[in-house]
Amino acid sequence: MDETRRELETQPLDTRQDYATQHGIETMFEGRSSTDDVTMRFGPGVSPSVAGLWREGRPARRRSPARRVAGGLLTLGLAVLSGLVVWWLLHQSGPAAAVTGVTVSSPSGVQPCGATAVVVGVIHTNGGQGDVSYRWRRSDGQNSSVFTDTLPHGKKSIRVPLRWTVQGTGTMHAIATLEVISPKTAGGTASGAFDYSCH
Repeated sequence: MDETRRELETQPLDTRQDYATQHGIETMFEGRSSTDDVTMRFGPGVSPSVAGLWREGRPARRRSPARRVAGGLLTLGLAVLSGLVVWWLLHQSGPAAAVTGVTVSSPSGVQPCGATAVVVGVIHTNGGQGDVSYRWRRSDGQNSSVFTDTLPHGKKSIRVPLRWTVQGTGTMHAIATLEVISPKTAGGTASGAFDYSCH
């Protein structure tokens, strides 16, 4: 065997690996390539199974159907729980809006020809969160549409003005009534009046 190894050392550098393979000699030595920049290592190599893993990577583990179902149920449960928490927070932020009273103020003095009288209504609430719907009724038979304001938590009043323009000659005692449509309350209406005169 020593003679074979000595013979191996006398072989040209580029044929040493072939010679070692033919004579069953395990080798581990370094040589230089023709470019003098690349170091080559020769040896018995790696097993085909390890080489296959290097080329293809580890096979992905497949989750069992039971684990997939359990993961889906867990995700669904978390989504439902989050929705319930949001709903609870929205509905537990305070009491619902309730109307506690209505006041109306109207301009003093006689309104002249073509005047626009501003009648101001104020809807008082308990500070709860919710919608308040209302309308204006006028003594000349014209009613406004129903308006809805959304109150945030803590706001205790809404200012709702009515602009009433009167034209033409003559006199009139005008009455404007603010009516709360919802939420219903015993004191949900109030009125204000002004006089008009044009000659």
